[in-house]
Amino acid sequence: MMHIDPLTVLAVVGVVLLALAVMDIVKHKRITPAAKGRLTTALIFAAVLIWHAWQAHP
Repeated sequence: MMHIDPLTVLAVVGVVLLALAVMDIVKHKRITPAAKGRLTTALIFAAVLIWHAWQAHP
């Protein structure tokens, strides 16, 4: 059975959310509430990934 790393999934979803937020900002020429929510979620995902990398460092 194939093992999928949860951190990889978190990174991929974060990148997708970031891309959707940027596309929304470009389309509407302003930060919409949906784009703000996507950016916030992507930032939280990035913070979790950075925290995990920092904890894994010996």
